Amino acid sequence: MRLPKQQTGFSLIAAIFLVAVIGLLLLVLSRTIVVQDRGSFLSVMTNRAYFAARAGLEWGAANSLAGSCGTQTLNIEGMTVNVQCNPSIGVSEGGVTYNIYNLTSTASSGSKATATLVSRTLVGQVTDAPAP
Repeated sequence: MRLPKQQTGFSLIAAIFLVAVIGLLLLVLSRTIVVQDRGSFLSVMTNRAYFAARAGLEWGAANSLAGSCGTQTLNIEGMTVNVQCNPSIGVSEGGVTYNIYNLTSTASSGSKATATLVSRTLVGQVTDAPAP
């Protein structure tokens, strides 16, 4: 049986449509995977920045109690950590004089240009007051 001329080529249009739909689905899937991968990367780097800032804060506390209070830049596991120590005026309480040190630790990595910048800042205080 011969098909009329109006019906020839219909399967070609359906095949092209099907290939286009599958190609679009693959494009959306690959884009979703890339976005999830970048999100996972930034999540890990954010956690690393937090712990690097925390290490910088602890380092600054130890140095300030040892008598060295100032601004230092550290490199911890690829993170740039800026630690600032600002001593307060001596506090006198009950005949005892002691100092309070204000610490700020900022850890950062990456750049804005590549959308990989992560940064965490922690603030703390430490004192050389004697234990009660």
